[in-house]
Amino acid sequence: MLSLKFLYNTPLGALVTGSRKKREDKSGKDIVLVDQDSTLDLDPLRASYVHSIPRAQWFKGVLLQGYLVHPNILMGLDDLEVRDDDVFIITYPKSGTTWTEEIVSLIYNDGNPSKVKKKLLNYRVMHLEVGRPIGHLRHLRKVKSPRLMATHLPLPVIPKRLRQGKCKIIYVVRNPKDNAVSYYHHHRMSTFLGNYKGSWDDFLYLFMKGYLVYGSWFDHVLPYWRFQQEHPDRMLFISFEDLKLDLPGMVSKIASFLDRPLSPDAIEAISNHCTFEQMKSNNMVNREVLPITDLFDMTQSKFMRKGIIGDWKNYFTEEQNIAFNKLYNEKMQGSGLELIFDPEEIDNRNNNGETATTNKLDNGPTET
Repeated sequence: MLSLKFLYNTPLGALVTGSRKKREDKSGKDIVLVDQDSTLDLDPLRASYVHSIPRAQWFKGVLLQGYLVHPNILMGLDDLEVRDDDVFIITYPKSGTTWTEEIVSLIYNDGNPSKVKKKLLNYRVMHLEVGRPIGHLRHLRKVKSPRLMATHLPLPVIPKRLRQGKCKIIYVVRNPKDNAVSYYHHHRMSTFLGNYKGSWDDFLYLFMKGYLVYGSWFDHVLPYWRFQQEHPDRMLFISFEDLKLDLPGMVSKIASFLDRPLSPDAIEAISNHCTFEQMKSNNMVNREVLPITDLFDMTQSKFMRKGIIGDWKNYFTEEQNIAFNKLYNEKMQGSGLELIFDPEEIDNRNNNGETATTNKLDNGPTET
């Protein structure tokens, strides 16, 4: 077992991960380290956040953490081989990534949970930009087909063959209010994100400005939404809320998209295995057991915390809700993307014969 403290804060670990000097020499113009950025001081809150991220770096303008996201990996991504039978799961962080990974992994194991009960999810679904500083991309090249992979990278910086729609892509979106709350707790528990010590108010400001690791929710979601409209045969665009409200139906939809239709019994088996309650207690997916011991501080929050729709109501003030709705309506205008923010909306709209989702938010007060 390894630890981040050993890998990044000891001389022996530096031999494996690469020294700071080597990173500066090899990164080139696509990667900018924090101490090379002269614009940070324009916003003290942004500067404080960025400096709190271990080995923070910008990759083609996207803020990334530096633990296990090494320039050696980033510099080789654009030319990565993408196979026709690859499956990529792409998300903004805390949108249902792990949930979807487990579903897809089970689909490729004939819907039989017993086949994966002793194998960690991170060995079944490889992460594109997170891995060993030396040999990660070589390892991905050696993985047998069909490869299941995941990434949080925005569309402009994923491998060029992936941007060309060379394989199957599943994109998972989550309504940004719940996404912000979940990402806040994820920051607090994640060693590689500096175990965020700031307030919820400050974090929401950073989220709305797009200053967080992996950038703006809007700049992440909308380009992929347009990409799906251009490549409907190659990309399935689903939501966390879809999975929450109709898991069996979504399992069937994902399986059909992957050209791996399942029997009703297999769909039921996957759905039962992938409820939030089951996932939260499953050590193969809940990050309680990992090859690196100190990625997460579970005393701050569990990796799988609540898994509900509408938790944002417990955090947003009335003023924050009004400001966020204004931003959301400005950014999403004309997109056609409809998301669910409150399961009660579905019942109310269905009772009134209206659609169950919306892409325009009311600027009225937050309900509590």
